Amino acid sequence: MNITVIGSSGFIGKEFCKQAVELGYNVYSPVRGDEKLFERDLGNVIYAAGYGNCGENYLNVLDANCTFLSRLLAEASFESITYLSSTRVFLDGSTTHEAASLVSSFHDKRRLFNLTKLVAEELLLLNSKRSLIIRPSNVYGLALDSELFLPSIIRDALNKQVVDMYVTPNYSKDYIFVGDLVQTTLQLMKREESGIYNIASGENTSALEIAGVLKNTTNCSINWHVKEDIDFFEAIDVSKISEVIDFKPRNVLNDLKSMVHEYSQVINN
Repeated sequence: MNITVIGSSGFIGKEFCKQAVELGYNVYSPVRGDEKLFERDLGNVIYAAGYGNCGENYLNVLDANCTFLSRLLAEASFESITYLSSTRVFLDGSTTHEAASLVSSFHDKRRLFNLTKLVAEELLLLNSKRSLIIRPSNVYGLALDSELFLPSIIRDALNKQVVDMYVTPNYSKDYIFVGDLVQTTLQLMKREESGIYNIASGENTSALEIAGVLKNTTNCSINWHVKEDIDFFEAIDVSKISEVIDFKPRNVLNDLKSMVHEYSQVINN
């Protein structure tokens, strides 16, 4: 299989390149701004680029999530395209099946992120080439310098012995290991699947559970700074993916313990 990974320098994109090479696929990893990708056959495109900081650079949110994708669809030569969307589009929704109707929450400060992901999804559903849309939950893994939630609080637990939580103990959401996300997506691509698939653990993990693991493994203290959450996520429906492949994702709480151990080794060295 010939694969082109858009966003290959990112956390998820790197994992796609790694696993694809291990499978013996031919992998092309264009850098941002490389116009040569419009001059060659891209084979099977994996669009793992994206940006979510709406307050810092809202135009980049639009470009990374949507505008550049539209240019690929219009100008590039490819066989199929796989796009990484997000289960965040289910925010404040009552159901999380792939066919569920979605709402745009007025109070959501990252509403533009959700809207651009949904526009991108619609472009792909209208596209004539085979299109696979992946909605991953919150992706985690050993990303030492990442600003993502789990790496950030692990670093604080080890370096500062204090973790500041800006959610309530009851705040909960779904987590998926980056290796599981990529492996499952590549399986769907090999099967030539199309349409929308949630890739998630299927169960929410609370901030209190995460804090408990950190306290037990690092002896850190936890500071809770808010009394009421503003974002709410129902457990992600994984029935569709479970019907297609043997889907057994890892558990974030178990992995959190090993992540703390690996981070600790890096810090001590």
